[in-house]
Amino acid sequence: MDEVADRLYALPPEEFTPARNLAERELRQAGEREQADQVKALRKPTAAAGAVNRLVRSHRERVVEFLHAAAALRDAQFAGKGDLGVAAQAERKALEELVGVGGESVRTSLQAAAVDDEIARDLLAARLVREPEPAGFGTLLAHAEPAKTRPKSGNRRAPGRTKPDDSAARARLQEAKKLLRAAEVHEQQAQQHWSQTQRELEQARAAVEKEQRKLDRVRGD
Repeated sequence: MDEVADRLYALPPEEFTPARNLAERELRQAGEREQADQVKALRKPTAAAGAVNRLVRSHRERVVEFLHAAAALRDAQFAGKGDLGVAAQAERKALEELVGVGGESVRTSLQAAAVDDEIARDLLAARLVREPEPAGFGTLLAHAEPAKTRPKSGNRRAPGRTKPDDSAARARLQEAKKLLRAAEVHEQQAQQHWSQTQRELEQARAAVEKEQRKLDRVRGD
């Protein structure tokens, strides 16, 4: 079953349904009714999901490297591990290289996998049927380390003076800062997604204008 599914999801989307139906018929003829039903239930991927599946299958090592770079960036953002600027540059470079190979349609799925471990696992399975939804900053916050409170130092205060216990306030401040960082990352992703949508919109408008000019020329003739 895994072999059949891998073979089907490695195909371009337009070839998926005929190949799936053929595999189902062959299994039924061989008496494998349960596996035939499982194959029949496989869903055709969208064009974008198909592009991601093929990218993972043909450039798996580079996709894994990108996910490692994304994890390093999260560590730098939320745990203070490593240089944030270097990590961000490495993640962007790996992303753009994959987009250059797989096309602009793979960008959204890669960005979603960069911040969500479950999506990353699905992406590496190379059996996506649709683009995963971009993660919200709540998902990003799950990567943040819990705020650490300083241990109490004991009774070392000067006689007659009482130092207020601000540990709870400091913990709340750290959580608020993490929320802010997560929201900033989410905003950056939203801006990138908006830019991609604008580019697609401009391309669609240009295509309509081009065809309109062709039609006007035909009518003029």
